[in-house]
Amino acid sequence: MTENNLTDFPTRDTALIGAAGVHHVVSALSLRGLIALPTIRNTAGVDVVVTNKEGTWQANLQVKASRARVGFWPIGKRYNDWIGPNNYYVFLRYDSKAGGFEVFLEYSQKVAEEVNLGLEQEKEKRLKEWAPCFYPKGQYDRLKTQWEMFGPQQGSPADGQRAARR
Repeated sequence: MTENNLTDFPTRDTALIGAAGVHHVVSALSLRGLIALPTIRNTAGVDVVVTNKEGTWQANLQVKASRARVGFWPIGKRYNDWIGPNNYYVFLRYDSKAGGFEVFLEYSQKVAEEVNLGLEQEKEKRLKEWAPCFYPKGQYDRLKTQWEMFGPQQGSPADGQRAARR
């Protein structure tokens, strides 16, 4: 590496950071014994499709990656359209001290609820409207654990709602 490359690592190209995030997620899930397939960037909302080998469980992942150790991630204006029992967000932030990504997972419905609440609070304070973002605020341990436990054994939010109604 040249000195210039050392000072500019990791890249500042957001498309490459996003691709690195998607491939990191696919690699980690493949190592867990899941089939994880990145889309070819032409599937709105879905970056990674995940299934177990038997095909009896499936999830859709939207990956949001950052090259810095951020405390929020922009999620786009169509987040309410992407709510579903098998839809999840995977948030990654690059930790230069550790030399890799920190990974967090949240259900799409939970992300939408928190973003909508945040937007309402901003509107009440008469703040300027800007791109919707997800702010985990003190939930990092829970979100990291959800990522570590992610798979068919975790179930989906709909499973928990069905169990609560019984």
